[in-house]
Amino acid sequence: MDNNDKIPQKLLKKIKKIEIRSRVLVNEAISGGYNSVFRGYGMEFEEVREYAPGDDYRTIDWNVTARHSTPYVKRYKEERQLNVMLLIDSSGSLFYGSKDETKKDKLIETASLIAFTALSNQDKIGAYFFTDEPEKIILPSKNKNTILRLIREIIFLKPKHKKTNLNLAVDFIIETMKRRGVVFLLSDFYSPLDIKKIFIAGKKHDIIPVIFSDEFEELPVNLGLIDMIDNETGETKLVDTSSSYYKNSILKRKKEKETLLNDLKKYNIEPMFIKTDDDIEKVIMKYFKLRLKKIKT
Repeated sequence: MDNNDKIPQKLLKKIKKIEIRSRVLVNEAISGGYNSVFRGYGMEFEEVREYAPGDDYRTIDWNVTARHSTPYVKRYKEERQLNVMLLIDSSGSLFYGSKDETKKDKLIETASLIAFTALSNQDKIGAYFFTDEPEKIILPSKNKNTILRLIREIIFLKPKHKKTNLNLAVDFIIETMKRRGVVFLLSDFYSPLDIKKIFIAGKKHDIIPVIFSDEFEELPVNLGLIDMIDNETGETKLVDTSSSYYKNSILKRKKEKETLLNDLKKYNIEPMFIKTDDDIEKVIMKYFKLRLKKIKT
């Protein structure tokens, strides 16, 4: 790495603050167990045994019960370590932002906070950077230097491509992540997603889509003729924001996002939504608390 790729001092201070905040996130937001926030994690299947009074009926193994004509329950052993994988969209569309920060800025902060939270819990954290092609892989580790390298890559990675292929990232998980884990898919989701692939990956892993957005992208605001840059092609276009074509393109984008959300809901996958003017910590804490509440009910 040359000197130009060193993390600026201002950014280092910000990362340090994120590291401190992650400890608060673990201790306060999750209230008694980071693992318990994730579906089925913290426990690993060990064996089945006959049902005994007081056993949780939800642990009954109905297949074994049917074969033996007597109730059997699944026994679990505690699994103390999670594998946390960040699938990071590195395409050009993330560089958009109509306010002080871009979607990319929010992605950096979110990924950093998740990484430090996992590290605080002694979990392994890795990353897969993608556009419409694989860009870089960082294998899961619980080494702090690996976390800092991961954050450095998020900030300074210069992808060879600018477009997006979300299915490529999900295929990576299906094909290579053998040990079950928690997968954060960080993107603005402006790319077709095969929901069947998410379903397949979700059978083994806990999939958490993190959807970044900017309010202006989905508001058909009439600003007359303005120059717009397509961050995935680099082209500058003169766009008439009062035209029906522009308004319809915004409505189409919103409809595609709504379809995606409905598909995720069918498979009981709860996305995390982050806007360019959001407080990241509050969003993540609220999301984790909601998941914990659902698990307890």
